[in-house]
Amino acid sequence: MTKTTVKLQIPFESLLDAIANLPLEEKHQLWQFLNEEINQSEGNLLQEDYYDWGSQGQPKDKPVEYIPGVGLTVVGGKNAPT
Repeated sequence: MTKTTVKLQIPFESLLDAIANLPLEEKHQLWQFLNEEINQSEGNLLQEDYYDWGSQGQPKDKPVEYIPGVGLTVVGGKNAPT
C-alpha cells in the first residue's frame, strides 16, 4: 500500500475549532506532538541564530539571553545595571 501526501490550507480559526472538539486523549496526543515540534524548531533556531562575538568574546558588562523568535536580548533591557 502506498502513502499519499495531501497538503491542505486550513484557516487557523477552523483549526482551533477542530482542536476544541477533540476528545481529551487526542488533545494530549496533539500537545505531545506540538511540544516535540516546538522543541525541535527552537533547537534549529539556536543553531541558525549563532552570534559571532569576535575575538573578544561576549561582553561581560551586561548579561544577555537568547529568546526564540527574537534573538539575543540584554537581560533587564538596555538600561540594565552593569
